[in-house]
Order: sequence, then structure tokens, then C-alpha cells
Amino acid sequence: MGTQLRKVKNENKGLGGRSKLTAKLIDELTVYYGLAIRRYSHSIEEMKNGIWATFHHKISTDENPQHDNCPTGKDSWCSWQKAKAHETLENYKHKNPIPKDVQKAIIPIYEKLSSDDLLKRCLGGFTQNNNENVNALIWSMAPKVTSSGAKIVEIATYIALSIFNDGYDNVLLMMQIMNLKIGLNAHQACQNFDTQRITAAKLRAQQTTKEARKLK
Repeated sequence: MGTQLRKVKNENKGLGGRSKLTAKLIDELTVYYGLAIRRYSHSIEEMKNGIWATFHHKISTDENPQHDNCPTGKDSWCSWQKAKAHETLENYKHKNPIPKDVQKAIIPIYEKLSSDDLLKRCLGGFTQNNNENVNALIWSMAPKVTSSGAKIVEIATYIALSIFNDGYDNVLLMMQIMNLKIGLNAHQACQNFDTQRITAAKLRAQQTTKEARKLK
């Protein structure tokens, strides 16, 4: 999302500047998009509704509030829905909405990034970044520059998915099946790799949570 928004900003003069497609707004829309996918990763339809809910949230005005698809309740990230739950809507004032020209420019991005084909790959929280990580792992074992055959790529894919889903201990199991001698260094290396992987995942999750709180 962020890459696409920055690209359209650079390609269209006049979209940048104060109260327009600023870096802050791009960051907000990007975080909202990611949160929608993670919250509703069990359903393509709910992911799509969640993505568009964030767009309509940001273009809403006092005269035309568009929060029907925003989460309801006092704990909602949507300030309008939160005010509704607290019965204080009469005092609620919308912030400045995304300008019309910016809306027009970014709608195609939302349409593209909420397509069924893309969201199918995000089911279960398996986002585009996850796909890129797995691909990187595959090609690290079967580099494109060496013209690896189909069988090698297939084996690399199985190994990469096994590591991605269950950790590097699976590599030890594969070695054991092949009757390879497994030493202490191999065990230690796998533990270190998994520790690094889990730590990085926790940091990313904490950052996402922190960004979500800032947007409330």
C-alpha cells in the first residue's frame, strides 16, 4: 500500500503538500490496510470490507459520515463509532477528509489491493510480505542465477515452507531421515535461527500494535 501511494504521489503533481497525500497520511493508510488484513484474515469478504471501511472513514465529513463498515462499540478504532457507543455523537466533529483529487487518485489503488486474487493470498494472515519472505528463502537455496531445475526448485520450496511454518528444527528432521550425522553445532545453529526469527516477528507485531494505538 505505502509503495503504491508514494508512487501515485510522485507521478501526479499537486497530490502532495499540506492537507493532501502527505507522508503521515500514507503511513496511516498503510497501517490501516495491514490491520484490516490481519484482523479479518479468515475471510476475503471481511478483509475487503475492512479495507474499504478505512478508506471511507478517512473521507467522511460531518455532513456525510461513512462509518457503517467500521467496527462498532466503545473499543472501536473508529472515533465516530466510539462516540456513537458513548452517545456523544452530537459533539463529534470529523477531521478534515482526504481531498477529492487525492480520493480520485487513490481509489484505483484500493481497488487493486482489495481484489479477490490478492486477498486469497492473504487468507490466514499470509500477507504479501510473508510471500516475499518465503520467496526469498526459496531463492536463497535455489538461486536464479544458477538456473536451478524444476526438481531443485520444488525441493527448495518444500524446505522453505517447512522452515517458515515450523522452524529450523525441521531441517534437523530432514537430516535425520537422510541418516546424516547431526552435531551440537547444527542443533545450536537451528536454535539461533529460530530465536532470531521469533524475535523479529515479535518486534514487527509490537510495532503494528503501537501504530494501531496511535491511529485511534
